[in-house]
Amino acid sequence: MGKKEKSKSLIVLCDKYGEWKGKLEKCLQTDDRIVLLALGDVKYEVLAYLNKRKDIEILKLETRHMKKREKGTGLKATVRRRSSQALP
Repeated sequence: MGKKEKSKSLIVLCDKYGEWKGKLEKCLQTDDRIVLLALGDVKYEVLAYLNKRKDIEILKLETRHMKKREKGTGLKATVRRRSSQALP
């Protein structure tokens, strides 16, 4: 029984200053999966940004309450660049 090889994901931490957008653009140049992590109100900015971008495919979207209440709800979005053939 062989182990299933898991694809490598790049992780980008999203902050309120928007530096994550540049990191995301750089990571999208490859065909790797990218995991975006956001806390607090930043998660709404991340979701709005992903919704506007038609060249980004959302593979998985998860939310969870953080252990420390002041951190609020966390967002974990797994995305990749949409293949040019799949565009409408």
